[in-house]
Amino acid sequence: MQLHPSDALRDWLDDRVRSDQFLLFCFEGEAGDPDALVTELRQRASAVPELRLRAVPVPGGLDYPYWAAGLVGADRFVVHRLPDPSWPGVQRAVGELLTDRLDITAAPWRLHLLAGVTGAPRCATTATVVVLQVSHAFADGMRASALARALLSGPGPTADGAETGPEAPSVPAMLLRAVTRVPIQLGALLVTGVRAGRAERDLADPAVPPPAPGCPLSAVNTDPGPRRAVRTIVFPATDLRTVGTVTVGALTAIASALREFLGDFPADRLGAEVPVSVARNGMARNSYRSAGVRLFAHVDDPRERAAAIAADLALRRRRLAHPAVDRRDRPFTHLPAPLLRFGLARADLGAVPRTVTGNTVVSSVYRGAQDLVLGVAAVRFTAGFPGLSPVMGLTHGVHGIGDVVTLSITTSPQVIGPGELDRYEALLREALAQVARA
Repeated sequence: MQLHPSDALRDWLDDRVRSDQFLLFCFEGEAGDPDALVTELRQRASAVPELRLRAVPVPGGLDYPYWAAGLVGADRFVVHRLPDPSWPGVQRAVGELLTDRLDITAAPWRLHLLAGVTGAPRCATTATVVVLQVSHAFADGMRASALARALLSGPGPTADGAETGPEAPSVPAMLLRAVTRVPIQLGALLVTGVRAGRAERDLADPAVPPPAPGCPLSAVNTDPGPRRAVRTIVFPATDLRTVGTVTVGALTAIASALREFLGDFPADRLGAEVPVSVARNGMARNSYRSAGVRLFAHVDDPRERAAAIAADLALRRRRLAHPAVDRRDRPFTHLPAPLLRFGLARADLGAVPRTVTGNTVVSSVYRGAQDLVLGVAAVRFTAGFPGLSPVMGLTHGVHGIGDVVTLSITTSPQVIGPGELDRYEALLREALAQVARA
């Protein structure tokens, strides 16, 4: 079982653009001794075959790495002793975690445990926070959420009952397969390339919704540098459903907050890049495409703005679901690994484009019922923090569990300083209140 080219791309780019996912779960109450919790969580993980995987590289990078089963070692778990266990202190610690990067040949996921947290939202007592760090080469947002549920849904079977899992071929077998695959890949690349040209013509048909227009660069569309800062706003899902779905409600609020925060930026040109789930592509672990969605920030009425956003999002989803999009992208799945590495090594990620798909990223994932447990502590909310990139210095996560939603802000002190981040958080809270009253 090899990495799909689209997943390998994410891993090979990760040295230059951090893309690990960080799934936060807050449990009310002291979950127990941290070392005992790690023992329990390690047992749970060992019972989930997918959580035992790691990548095995092919010598010389001549082919895509293989996924192979191994042991869940103690290095997959980190217990943090926070100097400041308050909720602001946790947010600062999470910001520092976002600068970390996983090596998928050692571990494609890692769990961080922060105990004794005080002042956490929706918690009357001290809380225990778990942050599951997952490589984007290993899972997209939906898949990572499913893995988190498998790990945090209560005692599972012992590791003795776990499946053995896949094994990587021997080194000679890897090299032989790599050499014999190249002519086949190049032939498939030629055939699918011809079909991709036809697909582009199909997508130009007036019956197919056009791609979103690009957005001019704003003050937050700049290089974020190495540091990260996060904020979280936790509230009932019903606050967003006053104007439509949770995703549309969040976009409606973000539009208003960004308009106020960016000042003289043309409000009618503001847009967001929204990951949209698509049908799973063969063995790929990431099954989404990014859609550019207009935010209609110049529309004052929240209900009218929400209706316009919902209609635009529906158009983008229709386009991304068109069969021609898959045919257009198919050649990439046949690209030999050395060619992909060659192209990535020469890609100028620092080039500043004239426009961007969106001025911010808004990633929305529902993580299921509010039934996760850690020791004797029950989950109260979950959050996520979409990564930053060379021209994306502000992202938002919209993550729900049960009937509770967390709207997260991820940025960098190089893009938005601490005082300005306080101001943006306040603007976003007010915008959420306006949506709730709509």
